[in-house]
Amino acid sequence: MKWFKTAHSIEEVKRIYRQLCKEYHPDIHGAATEETMKQINAEYERAFNHFKNIHESAEDSTKTYTSSKETTETAAEFMVIINKLITCEGLEIDVCGRWLWAVGNTYPYKEILKGLGFRFASKKKAWYWHKPEDISRNHKEMSLDEIRKLHGCETFTGASTPKLATV
Repeated sequence: MKWFKTAHSIEEVKRIYRQLCKEYHPDIHGAATEETMKQINAEYERAFNHFKNIHESAEDSTKTYTSSKETTETAAEFMVIINKLITCEGLEIDVCGRWLWAVGNTYPYKEILKGLGFRFASKKKAWYWHKPEDISRNHKEMSLDEIRKLHGCETFTGASTPKLATV
């Protein structure tokens, strides 16, 4: 593996994939990166399937891995979501644990978010996505900032596609 050799869990594979999309996505950086993105996508699927249903043990600081959380998620599902959202200008995506939160300029992308399976949390004024098996068992109302602090958060912003200047 060239792109995902440092990954030790599915969460790390996803994090690396998001970073690589920002660097090599052809919709952002042009057709020159298309072949590289194809290689990244193929390797992502292999890495995702390798680590599927293996998650980092939160109690153990030695980074042992368990298969206590099984997932029905496929590599293709996450790839579709990231590839659609990476091109949405003004959209900020927070990855908190295994949930995705979309904030920022979401109104123009409302139908895209719905089509990807996102739901709107009116109290948080944010869209969220998760797999059915990752449903929250905590019924305490938490703000998005509290969720970010509790689960850790990685944020990326959708970039615009290059636009031609008009004369």
